[in-house]
Amino acid sequence: MLVRDLMTVDVRCASPDATLSEIAAQMKRLNVGAIPICNSDGQLIGIITDRDIAVECVAAGLNPQEYRAREFMTAEPITISPDAPIGEALRVMGHEQVHRLPVVEDGRLVGILSVSDLAVKFTDNHAIADLFYQISEPVRSAPSHTHPISPTTVYP
Repeated sequence: MLVRDLMTVDVRCASPDATLSEIAAQMKRLNVGAIPICNSDGQLIGIITDRDIAVECVAAGLNPQEYRAREFMTAEPITISPDAPIGEALRVMGHEQVHRLPVVEDGRLVGILSVSDLAVKFTDNHAIADLFYQISEPVRSAPSHTHPISPTTVYP
């Protein structure tokens, strides 16, 4: 199974000049927790999450109407090819502790693979459980010895 088999393809981008308020309204309208940031050529240059807005802007006492996506986005996010095996996507998401993985082909955004896509469409419950464990674990300063699933699980 390939990334293209499970990814969400109807993905909307925002401009790096969009305000965080505009991005939040777009997230609400689309019922998503992240918006890719693309340049005028449609190339992915970043991604911004609801957490970026809530924690990094609003909780810091900043006005989301005064700040732009480019100031809070994750620039040059980790991406994957639509032709990559799902096992590779699981490894990348787990290692990088990301809930969403932009899918890029020839420099252009063609979709997003999210943990929601995997939870709904992927049938390997063990792999999904391991992924959730890996992305939910606090930043790894010391290995955990209490969880029965190895963080180095090899996926098909």
